[in-house]
Amino acid sequence: MFIAARRSLALDVPALAWVHLVALGWLTMVALSVLIHVIPTFTDVAWKDELLARRALAVYAMGVAALVAAFWWRAVSVLPWAAILVAVGLGGYLFAALRTLAAGFAQPRVEAAIARALWTTLASLAVTAVLGVVPAWRLAGHVPLGLGMSAAPIHAAFGIIAWLTVLVMGVSTRTVRPITGARSRIAFAHAAAGSLEIGGVIVAAVGFAFGRATIAWAGAVIVAVGALLYVSDLVDVLRRASEKHRPPQAFLWAAGMWLLAGLALALDALAGGGCGVAALYVLLAGWIGQMVNGHLYHIGIRLIATMARGEEDETPPGELLKEPLSWVSFSTFQTAILIGGLGLFFEDSSLVELAACSGFAGWLAMLVNIVGARSRAIHGQRAASGATISLLETLRS
Repeated sequence: MFIAARRSLALDVPALAWVHLVALGWLTMVALSVLIHVIPTFTDVAWKDELLARRALAVYAMGVAALVAAFWWRAVSVLPWAAILVAVGLGGYLFAALRTLAAGFAQPRVEAAIARALWTTLASLAVTAVLGVVPAWRLAGHVPLGLGMSAAPIHAAFGIIAWLTVLVMGVSTRTVRPITGARSRIAFAHAAAGSLEIGGVIVAAVGFAFGRATIAWAGAVIVAVGALLYVSDLVDVLRRASEKHRPPQAFLWAAGMWLLAGLALALDALAGGGCGVAALYVLLAGWIGQMVNGHLYHIGIRLIATMARGEEDETPPGELLKEPLSWVSFSTFQTAILIGGLGLFFEDSSLVELAACSGFAGWLAMLVNIVGARSRAIHGQRAASGATISLLETLRS
């Protein structure tokens, strides 16, 4: 991001390298990797072709690396083939995942509902992948400029809203409660919000495809209503939080606010304003990125603890993390998003460079914190094992 700010602030090819590195290399890769474990756990259905899904992730990763490199070095002739490699990797993974989830439709009511929701979300990823191939071929000059002009905005809408946003909303139905210690008081909120997001994206896509601004606006408004419903429910849960470990909750607060800010910028861009790049940045790094970070600081640390200490371990994440470091990472991340959004809005490269430095500091603080948590989890387990052995030896003697 720091180097791209010195090249171009417009949505040029190097900037697209950053967008796809974040959206595909970080967020989607995290999501697909976690879903390997989430799908059988949430739906109570064993994977079909799990080996195919795991190997397809490797193909996908190679495709993402090639795509980002092609964008960064403006190797437009490579773009179509890199996009196809990404699509092939996703195709293998989605073939296995969608087959597995389809088997979950026959499960009891709750598991079947989760299976249908995940199936719909992953189908949105498939649409995103197919739509992404068209702009790649157009940039390489293999498709007439007038053909497929609407594919890029539809691709972005499906990727950020119908895929990543709806996935976050769906997964949070099961994860926000352990993070906060409170549950939603609106039973239908998450399902209704996700349905509005997908429905709104489809309506907006029809408007983009046929050049109908009114239809595109209708879809955008539906998406905004779904976001407002989700955020209002999330804020209500966070206000009633009883869990004492506050940094993950702060990340969720911030993520909800960045979602509303990003959609406001997107609506301005739809009206002809120059906020499109800032909207992409705020939605990716602010909304989805901060939700991922909030989950990492609670769910991720719990995973680290159970890997080190066994499935029966119940160590609270706050005991393994250093809270000052958590707050340093939180503040530097939010500063990076705010300053970066302003820099992209006003086309001020110095602000974008400052945002990149602030974000880098946030990642360093988070990295140190998580490595330290892992070390404490492992050493604490060893100390506990040593105490148990000493006790047994004492009893034996």
